[in-house]
Amino acid sequence: MSPAGTPGPDADLGPYLRALFAAVDEGLCLLDAAGGLVASNPAMGRRFGGRACPGAAAGQGQALCGVCPALESLDLDRPVSRETVIEGPDGVGRHVLVTSHPLPDGAGGRLGSAVIIRDVTARVAARREMELVTRDIEMLLGSIRSILVTLDGENRVRRFNASAEAAFGLGAAQALGRDFFELGLGWDGSCVRDALAKSRETLLPARVDEVRCRLPSGDERLLGLTVNPVPGADAPPGVLILGQDLSEIKARELKVLHERRMQAMGQLASGIAHEINTPIQYVGYNAGFLDEAFADLLALLAAHDDLIRAADGGGGPALEAALRRVRDTQAAIDLDYLRQEIPAAVANTRKGIRQVAEIVAAMRQMSHPGTGEPIFFDLNAAARDIVTITRNAWKHVADVDLDLAPELPLVYGRPHEVSQVLLNVVLNAAQAVEEGFAREGLARGHIVIGTALASGNVVVSVADNGPGIDPADAGRIFDPFFTTKAAGKGTGQGLAIGNAIMARHGGSIDFTSRPGEGAVFHIRFPIVETDQHRP
Repeated sequence: MSPAGTPGPDADLGPYLRALFAAVDEGLCLLDAAGGLVASNPAMGRRFGGRACPGAAAGQGQALCGVCPALESLDLDRPVSRETVIEGPDGVGRHVLVTSHPLPDGAGGRLGSAVIIRDVTARVAARREMELVTRDIEMLLGSIRSILVTLDGENRVRRFNASAEAAFGLGAAQALGRDFFELGLGWDGSCVRDALAKSRETLLPARVDEVRCRLPSGDERLLGLTVNPVPGADAPPGVLILGQDLSEIKARELKVLHERRMQAMGQLASGIAHEINTPIQYVGYNAGFLDEAFADLLALLAAHDDLIRAADGGGGPALEAALRRVRDTQAAIDLDYLRQEIPAAVANTRKGIRQVAEIVAAMRQMSHPGTGEPIFFDLNAAARDIVTITRNAWKHVADVDLDLAPELPLVYGRPHEVSQVLLNVVLNAAQAVEEGFAREGLARGHIVIGTALASGNVVVSVADNGPGIDPADAGRIFDPFFTTKAAGKGTGQGLAIGNAIMARHGGSIDFTSRPGEGAVFHIRFPIVETDQHRP
């Protein structure tokens, strides 16, 4: 061979070309310039049922000959390909690719053409399978109710599904090919950009649990996003963003939470009515006593008026009679008794009114749906309110003590949600003590509600000396709809909702328990720095 890769002038290629012609595994036909068959290789026979050429079989092959591009390739002076279906040696149709290459004669003319016939049945099947898979994937992605957006390494949108269109108020045609952060979506802060950068750097999913997004229309969405890296040849890699519109979910959750709170309040309603009735009764009794005492004092004042008029009239028998009437009236109404009892009745009435006011205030705090926005609030005050409104649930079976840490920092969150958690835990403690009281014959129970600072958290604990939690149930306590109470006495949602609420507050709820010795639930809040004064 010459350096240029062409055969030398004395090279005899005939044996090599004949060997190559016989060895090629694809069907190969050599045709003259008129399209007549000059030769075909053995593979033609093997692949097409022993025929020298697929077009030579009677009643067969005409389809192939009809699409054979040999003459066309000679006319165009370039290779031409066609794809068709012929019957294979097993009688099954085979997909073949027929390609004709014009063969120059070295003098500017054409010897004829070389026709190569390749069996592409497997390739066609794979292509169709890929098309079906692609279609199925497209249908699947189109039916996913989650937001699905794919970005390339430059944050250009590659995919924008129907849920993304609905959530962002943009059509896919408006988004595809554009920078994701130039679609007119107003993200709060840099958390989404940060999540993309983190996912690309670590090649691990990154989450954005709650982020607000303002749409071009002015509407606002609350979204939860997960960013997944899509490694490839490109650097930086692309990402797949999966998301969910949390606005409706949060609204439904708030509704369930409010319903649960009102359900608990309903369970406490009769007891609270009794708690209010007791101070109202002695307020009413004191009011009746003060009414009678006031009438007696008016009678004494009238006698004093007569005494003053008699004295002004010069005295004599009239003065003596008026003085006697004052003494008789004072003796009749027992003035010394009134001096002692009237202040006591007023103080007692004020106490009753204050008790009613505290119960009503606690009820209002618990039943209020809240603004939905987190604020700094006093956890000690929340604990006191819970003790007030749950009194009737525990007063017959347990004593409740408060062990509240002074100078406790304010916690940051939604007070009405936290009150719901406390309410559920205290009611559970009361019910546990009552269960032990009735089933185990235990003495009067004891519940301690305390607050403290521990390990960088503000912790409120609720301890009871009930029967405790069965170790077999310990792993399921926070599962939705799991309850150890009798049918109709528990929904199994209280602790599950409480667990979700505390997770949203960046805190947690856990417990320790020893069977037969009671349980202690710990509700933990992270300490958040604030310039506000402590309570």
